[in-house]
Amino acid sequence: CNKTSVDFIVLEGDATSKVIEDDIRVDLAKVGITVNTRLLAKDAFNTAMVAGDFNMAFSESWGAPYDPQAFAASWATKDEAYYAALKGLPAPFTRAVLLQKVKDALVQESEAARETAWTEILTAMHEQATELPISGKRIPAIINKRLNGYVPGHQQFDYPAHNLRIASGSRTITVAPGAQTGLFSA
Repeated sequence: CNKTSVDFIVLEGDATSKVIEDDIRVDLAKVGITVNTRLLAKDAFNTAMVAGDFNMAFSESWGAPYDPQAFAASWATKDEAYYAALKGLPAPFTRAVLLQKVKDALVQESEAARETAWTEILTAMHEQATELPISGKRIPAIINKRLNGYVPGHQQFDYPAHNLRIASGSRTITVAPGAQTGLFSA
């Protein structure tokens, strides 16, 4: 039996991804596959993703309302991990063929034709096993009881703060986004 190993890049400091990586590593070891995990700082992680210097990496779809259209269109962007990940796909759905099908699907005017096109594209991606959907994400919102009217947005970085109403207390509020960049500033 040939020994197989895969290179798995994980963003350093991403505790959730590291726990999932550990489960994947343990499961693959059971079938004789060695996982070489590289915990990378953000810049090195992005460089490895763009260069295709990985066998496995965590990625996210863009979520509603972007899926599948804008997300699939991003596969043709050379600075996105998917561009590198799709390199070497076998016929009939090579990267070039798949990207052309996405481009064609984006201009379909008929709803039935769009459905057929996206079914073909997403089925091809499933059959190529280029990705394994393993989890979803919930973005919690913690709101002080002196505020009301807030409804979380539909996307990860969508903060419809314009809906907030101050029910009592100070008219000053602090908004801390769910990003790694810290507090918003004026």
